[in-house]
Amino acid sequence: MQAALTQQLLDGLIAPAGASAPIARAAWAIGEEVAGPAADDVDRESRFPSEAVDELKRRRLLSAMIPEALGGAGASLAEVAGGVRALAAHCASTALVLAMHSIEVSNLVRHGRTDAFDDLMREIASEQLLLANANSEVGVGGDVGRSICALEETAHGLQLKKEALAISYGEYADAIVATARRNAEAAETDQVQAVCRKPALELEPISTWDAMGLRGTCSRGFRLVAKVDPDLVYPVPFAVIASTGGLQAGMILLSSVWVGIAEAAAAKAHSTVRAAARKSPGALPSSAMRLAELAAQLQQARSLLATSVARYTAVDGSEQMEDPAFISELRNLKVSTSELAVRITTAALTICGIAGYKRDTPISLDRHIRDAHGGLVMVSNERYLQANAQLLVARKRL
Repeated sequence: MQAALTQQLLDGLIAPAGASAPIARAAWAIGEEVAGPAADDVDRESRFPSEAVDELKRRRLLSAMIPEALGGAGASLAEVAGGVRALAAHCASTALVLAMHSIEVSNLVRHGRTDAFDDLMREIASEQLLLANANSEVGVGGDVGRSICALEETAHGLQLKKEALAISYGEYADAIVATARRNAEAAETDQVQAVCRKPALELEPISTWDAMGLRGTCSRGFRLVAKVDPDLVYPVPFAVIASTGGLQAGMILLSSVWVGIAEAAAAKAHSTVRAAARKSPGALPSSAMRLAELAAQLQQARSLLATSVARYTAVDGSEQMEDPAFISELRNLKVSTSELAVRITTAALTICGIAGYKRDTPISLDRHIRDAHGGLVMVSNERYLQANAQLLVARKRL
């Protein structure tokens, strides 16, 4: 199984149309036909990639991970990671929409096994509903393990009022999954997670999203006010959701985006060197050595992702999922792939030269370089390294 999984992840340069995994194949087609052609406009206008997301819905990729019995495809995280990676080669913003939505679906599948949550999953599958996330909050310094807001009992039922630091594509989502204290008396770390349905929530922008990269994610801050169905509050604490798969799935899916960006930049560098070689038969272009160095870095990124996905697949459903050493490895995955994406896109620029520097050429690297830098701060690498540092001090060996 592991050999087949690795082959799927590494099949070809960037999950090409002939890849064996159907989700990666479908995502690649969306990238080539819809997401890629629209990517520059999405970036320029800082707008939601609506046409690409509509195609994700048409091909039913938003319900890929939902069990077949509830109308989904029953896909694994590995399969969805391949799709995210394929999309990222064409439009990182579209890939992140699929990644962030899939993190919430993964949590639903793992922990939302009640009648109400089953009904929600059926609806996601039938209507291709898009889920967003509102875990961040103004005033907690980026620590999603704490909440200031709380679920409050009112005369009209449960209500949540939250100032979210960022809700990516919040205005375009059909439901927003938000963390909050269990009740008004609960400690900041005593959190639950609730699904806020669109008809029962209001969003008031509190910030803009004129960002350097990843502009199509539309990650504005919002004041969220929602009436919450008690049946759509997860039956387990948020800490359990995060530790038993939510955090792990998130790091793998985000890393898939950074690897996809790196692969796209590497492909442009590769085509540039090959074009130079055709002009001077028998002579090795001077840029070929730089390409060889870039290829070594790309191999690192691909191998890190493949190894982590294989490990996740092997421990899924077991206590090993919560092993601090495994979580540390996944933090390293996210840190390493995001840093490699920056190095690879920059190295590709030195190979492509002025044609890569300009924004109006087929091998422009402008968007790739800016998007790659977003990986360093989403979630902050410093936060992950600090967490790993604390763990390493307590462990007897690396």
